[in-house]
Amino acid sequence: MQTLEKELKERLTILQDNLKQAELDAYVITNQEDIWYFTNINYKPEQRPFIFVVYPDKKPLFIVPQLEADHFTVSYFDYDMDNYFDVTSKSGQNWYDVLTRYLASSAKVGIESNGELLITKFTPEINWETGFFIQNQRMIKSDYELEKLQYVSNICSNVVQQTLEISHVGTKVMDTYAIAMKVGAEELAKHFSLENRTINAVWPAKYSFMPHSIPDVNSTLGAGPNIDIALFNLQGYAAECERTFFVENPTDEEKKHFEQMMTARKLFLENLKPGNRASDIERIVDGYFEKEGLSNRILHRPGHGIGLNNHEWPTLSFGNDDLLQENMVISVEPAIYFENQGGYRHSDTALITKDGYQLMTQAPTKLEDLILK
Repeated sequence: MQTLEKELKERLTILQDNLKQAELDAYVITNQEDIWYFTNINYKPEQRPFIFVVYPDKKPLFIVPQLEADHFTVSYFDYDMDNYFDVTSKSGQNWYDVLTRYLASSAKVGIESNGELLITKFTPEINWETGFFIQNQRMIKSDYELEKLQYVSNICSNVVQQTLEISHVGTKVMDTYAIAMKVGAEELAKHFSLENRTINAVWPAKYSFMPHSIPDVNSTLGAGPNIDIALFNLQGYAAECERTFFVENPTDEEKKHFEQMMTARKLFLENLKPGNRASDIERIVDGYFEKEGLSNRILHRPGHGIGLNNHEWPTLSFGNDDLLQENMVISVEPAIYFENQGGYRHSDTALITKDGYQLMTQAPTKLEDLILK
């Protein structure tokens, strides 16, 4: 496995090459995840901006609060550092005073599109240009990242399998939630990270038609489509795996909706390959649902990028006509929802390969394997 030091150096080199091609004198990054991507340094802003300046032809510059200067001293990454006093300070000691001193003489300075608006508002002397370099770079995963993502995917898959094994009529949501809590504690003991997140719970049918609701932990599983949702982030990398299942025999209508979800999933995967447009996925999935009279049962896009976070670029939806590329990692989650009945959604973390895709998470998908009695 490639070392972290070499991985970070290669990420920085890619960005610097892109800055040279764009003829940018510097590029400013303020997003917490993006800074971690290039430095592996964790922090919490607590109102105080952290500013990472990348130059095309010299080592980067960190501008950080004075309070955090020692925290940002690491041995595996070469950069310069300056600091300001606090979120607001005496004239000349504000973050924008320091940043302006470094960049006001530059002809053209880029800032990543997710940068805080206040950065440009308080530095009118700098000639700003918005860019998407980090967003685009993060979409294509390195071998180092793929190994990390597969590690998290394996744990996520295992938790879903454990959840299915304990699920039956009367199982409490809290019992399913506890599985991930135990795994999270074990992972924290092995590798401390502020970004560890292990969320797993079953949304019983009375909640599963609202995927972003919060089920009562004392509610129990019963008739209708239950959905197990596992969202993990370990060692800075994410994965998700979800399954719709039944603990009582499904009705004919429920069987029909389950198979409609599975058909949409099949169409999604058949078209998940390099060269297709990201928007093609939603067009094909929604086109099928429309033919089935289910357009009003769709609540969200059928997929999105996964990497440092469970939700990032690319979005596989209308409005994004970018081409899918090898080594993108995305979620596969076409779904339909019925109030007073429940939701139908499998989700997997998938890698786009040279000729198609590879599922990184694994769990049963067929109806006969998901009727748990």
